[in-house]
Amino acid sequence: MIIIKPNSKRFSQKDLNELEKKVCASFPEEYVNFLRKYNGGEVEDNIIELPSGEIESFILSSFFGTRLEDIDDLLSCYDTFEGRIPKGSIPIGRDVGGDIVCLNLNREKYGYIFLWDHDIELEFEDNEMEIQDLYYVAPSFDDFLHMIIRSRRR
Repeated sequence: MIIIKPNSKRFSQKDLNELEKKVCASFPEEYVNFLRKYNGGEVEDNIIELPSGEIESFILSSFFGTRLEDIDDLLSCYDTFEGRIPKGSIPIGRDVGGDIVCLNLNREKYGYIFLWDHDIELEFEDNEMEIQDLYYVAPSFDDFLHMIIRSRRR
C-alpha cells in the first residue's frame, strides 16, 4: 500500500473543468476520484518498475492537484509543459529526477500513463514529440497506482 500525503487545499472541480476545456477532453473517472480524495499530494517511499525500456524504474515524488503552488498545480503544469509533451497528454505528477508522469487523453490509448523523460526533450522541436516517444507505464491510472511498490527503508 502506498502512502500519499494529501494536499491541504481542497480539490476544485471548476479548475479541472477549465483544464478539460483547454485540452478538449475529459479526464478518466478513476483519476477524477483520486483528485477528489487527495487533490494530488506527496508520495512517500515508493518505486515504480516499468514493463520494458531503457528506464527500468523511477521514484514518484508527487502528484499534481488543483489550486496549489505553481510547481504542483495541474493548470500551471499544463501551461508549462504544453508543447513540450505530446499533444493530448497531461502532466499529473513528477518523479524525483524531474521527469513528468503524463496521462494520455487522446482517443488512441486514452487513460494510459506514460513517463516523459526531460533528458530527451532537446531531441524534439516544440509540439513534435508524440505519445510513442514517452515511456509506457500503465494502461490506466488505477493500474498505475497498483504498480507503486513501497520501498523498504534500510
